[in-house]
Amino acid sequence: MTYRFAFDIGGTFTDLVLLSSNGDVKTAKVLTGAQDVVAPICKGLLSMLKEHGISMHEVNEVVVGATTAVTNLVIEKKGAKTAIITTAGFRDVIEIARDLRYDLYDLTTLGPDPIVPRELRFEINERVDAAGLVVQPVSDAEIESVIRKVMREGVRAIAVCFLHSFTNPAHEDRVKEIANKIAPELYVSLSYQVLGEIREYERTVATALNACVMPMVGNYLSAIEKGLQDIGLQATLQIMQSNGGVISREIGERMPIRMLESGPAAGALGAAHSARQASTPDVMAFDMGGTTAKACLVTHGKPSITTEFEAARQQRFKKGSGLPVRLPTIDLIEIGAGGGSIAHVDTTGLLKVGPHSAGSSPGPACYGLGGTRPTVTDAALLLGYLDPEGTLSGAVKLQPELAARAIEEHIAKPLGMTVIEAANGIHRIVCEHMAVAAKIHAVENGRDIRRYTLLAFGGAGPIHAREVARRSGCVEILVPANAGVFSAFGLLVAPMKMDMVRTRYVRLSEMDWDAVESLLKSMENSLQNEMASAGISADQIHFRRSADMRYVGQGFEVETELPEIIKKSELSAIEKSFQQAYEVRFGTQLIGQQTEAVNWRVQASSATPISMTHRSTENVSSGREKSLRMRESFFPDINAFVQTPVLNVDDLVQGERHSGPALIEQPGSTVVIGPGDHYSLDAFDNIRISLGAKSGNNA
Repeated sequence: MTYRFAFDIGGTFTDLVLLSSNGDVKTAKVLTGAQDVVAPICKGLLSMLKEHGISMHEVNEVVVGATTAVTNLVIEKKGAKTAIITTAGFRDVIEIARDLRYDLYDLTTLGPDPIVPRELRFEINERVDAAGLVVQPVSDAEIESVIRKVMREGVRAIAVCFLHSFTNPAHEDRVKEIANKIAPELYVSLSYQVLGEIREYERTVATALNACVMPMVGNYLSAIEKGLQDIGLQATLQIMQSNGGVISREIGERMPIRMLESGPAAGALGAAHSARQASTPDVMAFDMGGTTAKACLVTHGKPSITTEFEAARQQRFKKGSGLPVRLPTIDLIEIGAGGGSIAHVDTTGLLKVGPHSAGSSPGPACYGLGGTRPTVTDAALLLGYLDPEGTLSGAVKLQPELAARAIEEHIAKPLGMTVIEAANGIHRIVCEHMAVAAKIHAVENGRDIRRYTLLAFGGAGPIHAREVARRSGCVEILVPANAGVFSAFGLLVAPMKMDMVRTRYVRLSEMDWDAVESLLKSMENSLQNEMASAGISADQIHFRRSADMRYVGQGFEVETELPEIIKKSELSAIEKSFQQAYEVRFGTQLIGQQTEAVNWRVQASSATPISMTHRSTENVSSGREKSLRMRESFFPDINAFVQTPVLNVDDLVQGERHSGPALIEQPGSTVVIGPGDHYSLDAFDNIRISLGAKSGNNA
């Protein structure tokens, strides 16, 4: 028997999972360390091993992790002091940004943060043209002079972004060579390696973000790996990327920007796996943890991928207010608050929830760890969704009296209402905001959310799923096994994956087919070498080719699938593939228009490492009455408390259909099922819920 270990470091909790070679699952949830993230992981793993009688040598040497570290550094602007070195005349590209105002009617709107102040942006006289030909050679003496200026400013990292370096990277490489020679302590990020495509602003942003988090992330990942080794696990650490694949620690240290949406991507990947397994290919993955809630459309069993992700938005739901990161990212939208999000009454006397969070320290008031502000979790506890005698997977002991005191003082009294009315208001507001955001996300992707099943996970997801589904129009909910630590499961089904993009503008009617095939082949060879350095052999790698294409004259592209080999006989197939992709995105095609390709992409991935199996029916209890308890729970659609059965998920029998209300407790989460709803346990231990007629009318 061997086990694979995965951990997901969230803002409030760190989820731990051990998955055995026969599909047996062990889970734990520990509070994330505010100052030391390593200690809780190690302590939690040792506790799991002791509890289940597992020896350390039975744990596989490959450990997979996800973290919010990069996101937090970017949002909180706590990256290292960074300089930009760019082509003469392009110093201010990162501040000029795009001529787009994300709020047309607000003349005081601030644009995205330029990341690097002007005094730390340096120019070098060099020029490469769009074809990659050197127009003006770069001077070693000038490079050395600029590097020494950078050093005098106390900079720890530099982002090098020269014009057209994606066609000829020689000048960027030369800067790194000289920097390594005279200032080896500097972290250097080259734009052609981070994002090798056109559009100077987006490329500069990605390179600068990558540079500013490199010093912290390198130490962070090394500390985790060393901490696991110190307790006897000789682990090789792999890290989840934003694109739904894992990479080695070494690649993660060089390209930390790829980890920007690490944790949420793991959850979306797990959701896609469960959706395919449960023969429910179209789901809205709804992940609500302690700090935020996110959603992702999974269509035909695959999560949506985008290159239009924005980090650190000035306004959470306003596109264009953040920093564009054009790396392939699972298309997630932050749709609301998390369990630790703080409720408050604003200056106009309105009840608001978030965006500030109590995190793990001091945490919600009911944790008894020093928090005094009311949170979403406090409201859920008073509404009867959480066990007042519970401990949240043993991490904390819940204290309802502290929750009631916080809500009464900060919400109920100022608004002249009862504590329960205030708690219900918090719950309904957060669910309404999430439902609206989920519907908008679906519409922006050309989808009708009413045709999707809501797949809910995370510590708070199953609690709020019913209200979010009611308000968004979904009529079915799927809650996977171990939903409370589900993102960590996603890590265990993630393949190793790497992407590369290169700009070569060409009209399809004039294309040099051999030159494009040679370009794609060279990209595949580069990715194969990277994968080989992480221990993946050539016969385990699958390549996927695509191109960013558009009709001639357009300014934006649509990613289009390409055949395995590029040759002239494939022209009609490529054009048809583009037209289909264009129609899916925009609902129409343009007849008689020429097409052109701008960027060429290659994705290399390994096989999925493991498939999660379902629980054997031989071990399933048929005596549900053994653990039957009752608890009063509040349901907004009937505006009343109802005596509600409280069940343990292990008491459910696969295939049996039951009527709500019910509260079903899983490790790390509670599933809320309302009056008139129906639920059952399927063959893969998913809880399937059909909302009643009254529940499904957006009441």
